[in-house]
Parts: sequence; structure tokens; C-alpha cells
Amino acid sequence: MKRNRLVSLLRHRFVAVPLAIAIAVAAWNVYVSQHDDGIVRGEVVGPDGRPVAGATVSMMEQNFTTNSDRGKTTTRGDGSFEFTDNRSHNIQLRAEKPGVGRSDLVVVRLYFRAENVTLREPLRIKPSS
Repeated sequence: MKRNRLVSLLRHRFVAVPLAIAIAVAAWNVYVSQHDDGIVRGEVVGPDGRPVAGATVSMMEQNFTTNSDRGKTTTRGDGSFEFTDNRSHNIQLRAEKPGVGRSDLVVVRLYFRAENVTLREPLRIKPSS
């Protein structure tokens, strides 16, 4: 009889809903704590779609009115790059290489500060005009 009463109590909406919310908040906080290293990864490709080695990738933090430079890195031989010190939730990336061109400014919005992210699409360098 006591077990049925406990099950009935746990199924009551005034207990079940707050319990479900608490579980969701706890799960989100665990996820955030395991994915907040500030790592931003991506790839840079040229106009022909091939990886560009030696391109400079700039990361800027987007504030209300300005973009603050937060660092630069150089692409590896396979065109990949990585930043390990992002502390923002709203960044912009641009790649350029002298003699090849530069990419459009790509806005990356994250769900939380310092979220680890790998870009889905590469930064595509366009020929300079």
C-alpha cells in the first residue's frame, strides 16, 4: 500500500513537473561542464575547394557595437585550424592568404560561453579583386 502511495505521489503533476525540470537542468549543466573548453575548429578551402595551408584565420568577439580582435592562427597543411581560448558566445571568423584572397566574415553564435565548436562548413577563400 505504501509503495502505491509513493508512486501516486511521484506521478502527481506538482511533483513530476519540478522533478523533470530539475533533471533537465542537471543534464544541461553536466553537458556544459564537459563542453566549455573554448575550442573552435574548422577548415579553410580555396576557390577550387581544396584545403589552403598557411592561411591566417582571425577570430573576433562580437560585442553590442564593435568587434574585438581575439586572436589569429595559421592553417595546417590540411587547411585545418584551431583556437583554444574562446571565452565568448558570439564570435566571427575570417580567413585570408596573400595572393589567394580572403573569406567572408562568418558569424558563429554559440549556446553558451566558451562552447566547443567545429564549423560545419569550411571558410571559403574568394579570389581578391
